[in-house]
Amino acid sequence: MSIVISTIIIVAISITMAIAVSFWAMGIGNAFQKFEKLEFVTAYAADTTQPYLGRQCYVIFMQIKNTGTNTATINNIFLDNKPYNAGSNRTPGGILAYQQGFVGISMQTGVSAGGSIYLPQGGLWNSGDYVAVEIETTAGRRYPYTVVLP
Repeated sequence: MSIVISTIIIVAISITMAIAVSFWAMGIGNAFQKFEKLEFVTAYAADTTQPYLGRQCYVIFMQIKNTGTNTATINNIFLDNKPYNAGSNRTPGGILAYQQGFVGISMQTGVSAGGSIYLPQGGLWNSGDYVAVEIETTAGRRYPYTVVLP
């Protein structure tokens, strides 16, 4: 009789452990199914006078959308592989560019966001130049797009 009871207890413990492991494995699987994916809806450049600088600038208008399954937070913007706020002695104001509406925002799934990047004319940025714009998220992913300055 004790062998039958021992066998029943071992089978019950085995079934309980199998159920626990399966729930744990499903939890890990769901975590790996969440991802962020940013897509450029529109991006174009124009000439403008930027009030903060008080001078002519190229402005890059961008609209992006999170088409992934996880929230995406924009960490930085890179222009030609340099952070937008990197120091530069070739641009007025001493930095590469100014951004408005992007860095620090969090985008839920399916949400779009827009913003602008101001590039001071002359020195580093000239008409007809291609600018490689990359948006970096806190997950470390970069999303590139190339814009031609007017």
